Amino acid sequence: MRLTRLALTNFKSFQDTQVIDLAPVTLLFGPNSVGKSSVLMALAYVQQILKKGHCNPQKLDALGDKAIGGFRSLVNGSDLNKTIKIRLDYEVGNTPFDDYQNNFAEVSEFSQDIYLLLEDFGGSIETGAVELEIAWSYQKQDAYVKSYRTWVNQRYVGCITSNEDQRNTVINELNLLHPLLIPYNHEDWLFRYYGDHRPFDELEDDEPLTELEGLLISYNPFRSSHIDPANTVLAGECFNNKIPPILIACQSGAIPKLGSKIVTSLEYSDSDRGENYLTYLVIEQQLSQAFILPLDKLLEELEKSILIGPLRVMPDSDYISNPNPEQSDWVTGRAAWDLLSKNPNHNDVSKKLIHKTSHWFSSTDKLNTGYEVVNQSLADSLNLPQIEGQDLAFQLNKRHLLFKEKRSDLLLPVNQLGTGISQVLPIVVAANHDKVSLICVEQPELHIHPRLQVELADLFLENRDKHTFLIETHSEHLILRLLKRIRQTTDKELDEDKEPLTPDDISVTYLDDSSGEVVAKRIAIDEDGEFTQHWPKGFFAERREELM
Repeated sequence: MRLTRLALTNFKSFQDTQVIDLAPVTLLFGPNSVGKSSVLMALAYVQQILKKGHCNPQKLDALGDKAIGGFRSLVNGSDLNKTIKIRLDYEVGNTPFDDYQNNFAEVSEFSQDIYLLLEDFGGSIETGAVELEIAWSYQKQDAYVKSYRTWVNQRYVGCITSNEDQRNTVINELNLLHPLLIPYNHEDWLFRYYGDHRPFDELEDDEPLTELEGLLISYNPFRSSHIDPANTVLAGECFNNKIPPILIACQSGAIPKLGSKIVTSLEYSDSDRGENYLTYLVIEQQLSQAFILPLDKLLEELEKSILIGPLRVMPDSDYISNPNPEQSDWVTGRAAWDLLSKNPNHNDVSKKLIHKTSHWFSSTDKLNTGYEVVNQSLADSLNLPQIEGQDLAFQLNKRHLLFKEKRSDLLLPVNQLGTGISQVLPIVVAANHDKVSLICVEQPELHIHPRLQVELADLFLENRDKHTFLIETHSEHLILRLLKRIRQTTDKELDEDKEPLTPDDISVTYLDDSSGEVVAKRIAIDEDGEFTQHWPKGFFAERREELM
């Protein structure tokens, strides 16, 4: 799964809806305090809502318990009458969208002629989107998810809404004409039910569009509260929404309980587990895959994402590593040092990570810092066998991360080197770590020489197939290397060891506040590695002005 777009409305400095396209490598530019960090914060906020149901958090776990001040500080203008909307678009890629399997295997024991036949919803998802609308409840003096909408394969699926008291959460919109919600035998059903094949627009308001609609109404104990059958238009798509609201169990306003099949108010009448029961299981499965599965997969993706902050730790010689670093440990870069400090003799993952990191630091065609990264203990340096169960053994076997100067073979701790080494190491480790997906970095260029900044661009490019990079930066050097690689690809001048790069692989977004409101502008790049439009307010023009 890969996130492809983030849309923010009334979130922090973003008032009108602003869209940030997420390519394999995305760069965010803009003046200080314009809202670049808010983009990263929005992802952590969604994760906290899905994982813990916290819509009014004082701190965000994924950002290392960063204090944010709750919903009032997150909503634009601190206006509690506004609602925050956050939409995330995604591509499935190689991520399996499995079903929930609860009792569903029983269906295979029966003839397909006696139950509803629907597409495998989860297995058919290629792209999708979810949108959360978060509001303030004056009744409860707390924030809650007012509505949750979902799209699959570029088509709107439906909406779950919650009242302010959060006691009435319902599926109140369902696009019954979505291709994945139309039964296989729809044409045959139309002929059996109506005696002809009348098109949808010729049906009466009280006639079901599909067999699924008729069943949803018949299984719904609240079918007397039938909604207005008029067509509804949302996000540019017209759909006929005729079902009565379906009550569901929720965990935070309009967010259904995650991790398992959906729990609804739908009822089937057949006590011997016959046709009605099997059809009920099919509908339950379809609704689970339509509304819960995208959120489950999104939460998995966000939990594998990391944010590396602008000020990264420089461990001293007494640094004690955490054997089980967490997502929040990446903010200061500590997680990188913890991963490299594990015993490589006991952990193949650590050995591989140390090797890749050392290669990036030492290789002449990469960062070329003049240092190799070495993980060793005092026992290793003295060629002593490992001793267990003693205090002395702990000191002898304690792992140390050292940097070996290639010219002299001298081993040095990081606090005896320049600050830039400690600042760049967490970024290198994250890019080479297979267990993370989305990597967000704030100002990777801080304390780093311009030569290393351009090489960081190649680090992102080399690993863009397994990670998505979201970089908040002011570095002109990063962008110059990316443009160069596009130009070399077009001119067929790229080195054999470099992957071709096209403009679609890069998204450069400038956040502009010159009008008084923050506007996200994607700066297009052509195949010659040139921007097709000027930077707002002459950004990056300082060098030219100083030379004139």
